[in-house]
Amino acid sequence: MYLSIQYLRALAAFMVLLTHASFKLQSNGSDLLSWFNIGGYGVDLFFIISGFIMCLTVQNKAINFKSFMKSRVIRIIPLYWLMTSLALIIYLINPSLVNSSGGETSVVSSYLLIPDGSKYLVNNGWTLSYEFFFYLVFSFFLFDKSKQKLFTSITLIFLFIMGLAFKFEEALMQFATSPLLLEFVMGIVAYELIRKFKFSICFSFLLLFFGLALLIYMNESNYYNVTFGKALTSGIPMFFVFLGFVGLESKIKKSTIYFELGMSSYSLYLVHPFSLAAVTFIFKYLGILSFSGFYFFAMVTVSLISGWLCYYYVEKRLDRLFRSKKKVSAPTNKMLAS
Repeated sequence: MYLSIQYLRALAAFMVLLTHASFKLQSNGSDLLSWFNIGGYGVDLFFIISGFIMCLTVQNKAINFKSFMKSRVIRIIPLYWLMTSLALIIYLINPSLVNSSGGETSVVSSYLLIPDGSKYLVNNGWTLSYEFFFYLVFSFFLFDKSKQKLFTSITLIFLFIMGLAFKFEEALMQFATSPLLLEFVMGIVAYELIRKFKFSICFSFLLLFFGLALLIYMNESNYYNVTFGKALTSGIPMFFVFLGFVGLESKIKKSTIYFELGMSSYSLYLVHPFSLAAVTFIFKYLGILSFSGFYFFAMVTVSLISGWLCYYYVEKRLDRLFRSKKKVSAPTNKMLAS
């Protein structure tokens, strides 16, 4: 297990948390985090991590399309569906509390992660649509492990070029040809570079500092929201941050706090919108929203704690439950096949 990747997962989730906390602050009259414009880059880092981790997952393993996709569904869907069901209950009681920024919310698309242009009940789910699209393309080429990463990269790049050439207006085609697909390719490239070359500590630091310098520049400039931008203006800085930090793996010491944050990053990612909403409701009820620093501290603290509690008491148990069912069913399938 790469400690560096666990810490990067923690960073990615924390960046997303900060950007959503910033939205809450601004919508309630505070400019405390108005200077912070790159929190959404955590999503780009997640996509790069996914490209890398999936290569690592299938390395030297006999795995086919069915088993790969089944393991991905078990890993992601149970907790997402649980959070979606919680959001559905809230939506049925008071629709204005879900996706208050506007747009049509689709219950079916929410559960099936269909990127049809409608809002999901758990709006963060849009990133999971991209994850599963990548998984489908990636696993499709498992029949030829020697060229799988190459074929996956070519397919995703080709889809991106199609999007540039035809400028689709349909939501599904915009999704399937999005520049964001290139960030999974970046993860695959990072895997190949790290596997084939041993980065020196000095070179890794240079890559990391270059990525951080790009992040600072993007935060201070007007380029972080360029239409083409995600893969270019946010993907590239996070690519260098990823390469540099993973290159320092041998020098990274285990920190229980950062490690646990990394382990609970998926729970934090899904749960923090509920935590932010709950804290905001309480602060409004108490009439203390004007205490911006305290409000921000409470949002972040409650989100981190609730994310970890969800990971430890819900996500881990769901994962064990569904994986145990998978193991129980395996002998039956084998017996039927024979």
